Amino acid sequence: MKKLIALILALAMALSLVACGGGGTSAPADKPADAPAANTPAEEGGEEEAPSNGGETVKIICGYGVGGTADLIARQFAKVANGLQGDYNFIVENMTGGDGFAAATYFADEAPDTKDLLVFGYGLCYRHDLGKNFGTEEVDFDRANMDPIGTVDDRTWILYTTPDQTLEGVLEKAKDGGLKMSGGNPLSDCHLELGSLVALEGGKVMVVPYDGGAEQKKGLTDGEVDVFVGTTQAGQEEVEAGTLIPILAFSDRAFEGFTTPDGPITVPTVAGDAKAPELDASIDFSSCILPAGGTLATHKGADEGFRADMTEIMQNVWNEDEFNGWISSVMLNRFELYGADASAFIDSACEKALAAFGTLSGQ
Repeated sequence: MKKLIALILALAMALSLVACGGGGTSAPADKPADAPAANTPAEEGGEEEAPSNGGETVKIICGYGVGGTADLIARQFAKVANGLQGDYNFIVENMTGGDGFAAATYFADEAPDTKDLLVFGYGLCYRHDLGKNFGTEEVDFDRANMDPIGTVDDRTWILYTTPDQTLEGVLEKAKDGGLKMSGGNPLSDCHLELGSLVALEGGKVMVVPYDGGAEQKKGLTDGEVDVFVGTTQAGQEEVEAGTLIPILAFSDRAFEGFTTPDGPITVPTVAGDAKAPELDASIDFSSCILPAGGTLATHKGADEGFRADMTEIMQNVWNEDEFNGWISSVMLNRFELYGADASAFIDSACEKALAAFGTLSGQ
């Protein structure tokens, strides 16, 4: 059965990659390059030297592109952390490829005592477990070697479309030939959520991969895909300008915070009291809500003193308005777990992701 599932998923992923004529999860690793300074605006291709507070350098390795949500969070963390203490100098390095897999593989190959941190997303963990259990993609690292310090990113995935479309029309399109989405690669957490929801509704979704959130949004506005699944931060400006509309929140609580040209709006959800009326009322879609976001992680076996320092710094960063206030301003969520609690949360989230995959794949 596992071999059959792997064959089906491999074929589906191959078709989606051919459809977009671009790279997917098998993209080769880019060599890590120094990113723009942690306390300066991130610009693609920036080579400005990171500021030093005189401390020992700690690299925060981010497997996603400059300007994306994970990258912005890492930079804000580094900026605030550098201002709070002088023992360590945090800088951010971006290593794209494989939608986070390249960075994870690079990090896993480092010596355990290397003082690097990894932006370790839940979606990466989901794909790791799917690859290990079902052979959906090659996995060259063991997530058990990444030891979370604590959660740094908690987000609500939003389903966006263009103003000329509605949730009702999107669902009909999914049932009548299939829906094209951007937002991650096949079996990303975005795909698992929307794909499992559409499967419960009796429809189909095809993922069209793009390199980064900007291209994912452009694919929607250019009419290459029907919907985009992204963070609140990713679509905030477009919603304000009226070029994109948020039509569904993968949450069980009504999502508030978006402002359109016509004023503030409330985004309906997939479950709970604010469940979108366009969804089948007889179906419980709560299984389509997966934890989204991630942690900062050290290597398993890292020096205990270093881990203790990183934990203390992370707690102090979270207590700074410059960080938690910024998190709120881009409509992300304050959610703090540390050490073993953060690890247990990831394991629980992965169990939900495997169940969503079962729904998505029809198994």
